Amino acid sequence: MLFKRSQIDRERIAGVVIFLSLFLILISMVGVRLLDVKVINIELIDRGLYSIITNKGPVNVGKDDILRIERTYTKAAITGAPVELYKVYTTKGFIYMSSLDPFSKTGKQLINSVDTEEKEVWISNITGSDASLEQRLKSNLELVQPFSYAIGTSSKLTSLVFSILSLQYLSLAVGGLALMILIFPLRFETHLHGQSIILQDQEYPDDEEQLDAVAK
Repeated sequence: MLFKRSQIDRERIAGVVIFLSLFLILISMVGVRLLDVKVINIELIDRGLYSIITNKGPVNVGKDDILRIERTYTKAAITGAPVELYKVYTTKGFIYMSSLDPFSKTGKQLINSVDTEEKEVWISNITGSDASLEQRLKSNLELVQPFSYAIGTSSKLTSLVFSILSLQYLSLAVGGLALMILIFPLRFETHLHGQSIILQDQEYPDDEEQLDAVAK
């Protein structure tokens, strides 16, 4: 009875934790959606100076503001045509765009203004040219981490964005741990319970075997 009661309590606690984690993940997704800033257009103002127009207002970006450029490739779901994705980290937030965006031509001009070789990952020389590529990439990731928010986001909301993202990651970790605690011990206990039944059957013969032993 004590074993069954503890098993039910564990199932209830794990179920409540999973439900709360899913609720927090849903709330964080809604919060990120509401705080998301979209790039509407990119315009060239002057030589080396671009205006990133977002739904929250324009932001001016120069070549010196660019810290890191990431290029990835995928395919469009319907046509299967190759699509190039860009993620540009600047001192004013990051810019995410693809080759299918109407402003991709101007955006690529902004990228090519610093990355003339079209590298898969371009990093600024601020991290030091004497270090190895791996060390530069690692130090550059640490450098751009404080700017991992969409460009155009208000400085007052950046801390809120990072808090919501941290809450989302924490909810995923706690919910996954609770799910593991809920599933795997149950299988282990079921296996042990089945083994105990088999051992009991082997230890105590059935009634016919007992009668045969008495008759002999």
